[in-house]
Parts: sequence; structure tokens; C-alpha cells
Amino acid sequence: MIGQDHQGDILIVDDKPENLDLLSTMLVNHHYHVRAALNGTLALRAVRAVLPDLILLDINMPGMNGYEVCQHLKSQAETKDIPVLFISAFDGTIDKIRAFNVGGVDYITKPFQIEEVLARIHTQLTLYRQRQELQQRYQQIREMQHAVRHYLSGRAWEEIQSSVNQHEHMPAKRERLTIVMSDIAGFTQLSEQVDPHLLLADLSVYMNILTTQVYQHQGEVDKFLGDGMLAFFTDPSQAFQAACLMQQQIAVFNINQIQQKRFPFPTRIGIATGSVILGQLGSAERKEYTIMGDRVNVAHRLQSQASTGSILMDEPTWQQLQRPDHAIPAAVVMKGKQDAEMAYALSFEAISTALHNGIFPGAAWSSSHT
Repeated sequence: MIGQDHQGDILIVDDKPENLDLLSTMLVNHHYHVRAALNGTLALRAVRAVLPDLILLDINMPGMNGYEVCQHLKSQAETKDIPVLFISAFDGTIDKIRAFNVGGVDYITKPFQIEEVLARIHTQLTLYRQRQELQQRYQQIREMQHAVRHYLSGRAWEEIQSSVNQHEHMPAKRERLTIVMSDIAGFTQLSEQVDPHLLLADLSVYMNILTTQVYQHQGEVDKFLGDGMLAFFTDPSQAFQAACLMQQQIAVFNINQIQQKRFPFPTRIGIATGSVILGQLGSAERKEYTIMGDRVNVAHRLQSQASTGSILMDEPTWQQLQRPDHAIPAAVVMKGKQDAEMAYALSFEAISTALHNGIFPGAAWSSSHT
């Protein structure tokens, strides 16, 4: 490949030693690194040893001719992009067409002018380098897209794609969703006591438990809020099942934490269902595609008032779940609202019973399952 001390690494393939000497001398004098091969078999061996930046290839050679050598190179993933310049005494149109059809990028007829050969080599090497740079940049962009994708919800990614492809933003809209919000009780105090590296390692495992259930139940994570998570679902039943499994698996996680003499993460979950706004928010410097509205605030308030290990849902969610009678009603005063709202709490024991019996909406819960 191209090094700092040479303009390029060129392989010359010709069965005439005098042609090899002439071309080699000319190219070396112009600061190219040159290798030579007397036939197609030796040429392929040289290519496998070290990939050249460009190949000057004669056509009429004993054994494997130039067309066959080029076809072989273009059939291999690692060599298909190497530019091949045919250099031949054949000057017929058919010969040139065949050379281009098998993958050649240029055709020089013998006898040749040195200046012409140098100009064509320079042009093809420039194009080759530019293609390599574009491929590298494209790969970097793909890798960046893959990395960034994990920091965004599916809706946010759609918004970005829409703005790039159509040069316009997706309009804000209202949609009926079920919001699930989680939080670790006492995390602020915990964060001041535990080594940050250890805490973040444990928190990453914990968040993986939550997000796995979200995506397995067709939900989306909108954002992480420190130790909390905001997710949304189009189906209340899927949201509820995800929340129940979160609490079950967090309980197992916490037992393991205690056994390892590490801190548990007692978790509260709030669920609210209703109309929310989805749209872009922010400034020219920093944007975010998010959900907002009364039900998002309600899910947050419910989460803050839930007991650890439990789920506290609003009445619309309870209604959508066919009024599970394991859920205990309670009037909850919401900040910023004058009247209390009805909410329904599911204790950890009720969650465990539901998971054990496999009872989820649409089959209504009844006391016969206790």
C-alpha cells in the first residue's frame, strides 16, 4: 500500500523483461515503489503477498493472459478494488472493450509515451485514494450511526432519519400511550456513599434488566433520568407485563447484590395511560425527541408515591387492564392538581402471584387466583 516515502506501490506484469526494465526504471525515477512479475501466476502470487495500489498489466502473455488475471483479481473481495491499467500492443476496439468489461480502469497502447503513462497512473492512483477515503469515511459514519442509535428511542431515530432524508422534521402529534416510569428509592444518598465506578457498573446491569423487558414487550425507552427510566408502550397490557417482570427480576438482582455485600436497588414503578405529545424539543445546539404531557407527569408522581417493589397505576391503566382486583385502590394527591386521582397499587406479592399463575390481561384477574 501507499507509504510515506513513495507515491504508490505499483505491480508491473509483462512477459518481456525489457518492458519490465523500462517501466520499472521510469516509475522508480518518479518515486514509485515497483514490483515486477513475468507472468500471470507470479502476478497473483505477488498480489497475495502484498496488495499493490495499482497494476500495470500486459494482455498477451503465455499461460494466463491479462484478461484472465484481471478477472481473477476482480472476483476476490480483497483485490477487486485495485485499479488495473492494461498496457498492450493490441490497439483494436474489441480488445479495449474486453479490457474494460473484465474490470480494467484504463488502457494504454504500445509503444507508449512515458508522460502519458505517468499521467494515467497519477490519475488512477488519485481516484483510488479518493475511493478509499470515501469508503473509510462511510464506514466511520456507519459505525457512528450504530453507536448513536443506542442513545436514542426508535421514535427519535425516525425523526432524525426524516429530517435528513426529507429535509423536514416530523410534526408533533398526540398519541395515546402507556407511560412506565421507574426510580430507585434512596439513590441520591447511595450515590454519595458508593465508589462511582462500582455504582455505575451495578447500575448498568440494573438498567439492562429494565430495558430488556421494555423492548421484549414492544416498548421504547424514551430516556434515562439518572437512576430512573422513562419508557412508553402502545399496548397497556404489554407495559404492565413488562413492569411486573421488571420488579420480579430486580428482586433477584437485589438478592444477588446483598449476597455479594453490595447495595440493592429497591425500585418503584408508576404507570399512566392517556394522550401525550410526541415531538422535537430544544434549540439549534441541542435537540431531543421526547414525550410530554399530563400522563407523563402522572406516571412520575405515581412512581414517587409507590412502595418499593410495587407498581402504582392510574385509573385509565387499571380500566384497560380489565380492573385487576388484586390492585388496591388509593386516592393520590398529584402536585399541581386540586383534586386527588384514583390510583391502584399492586404489591410485590400480588405481582409474584400474577407471574406465577400466568394471569395477564386480556384475561381479567379474579380472587379465584389467590
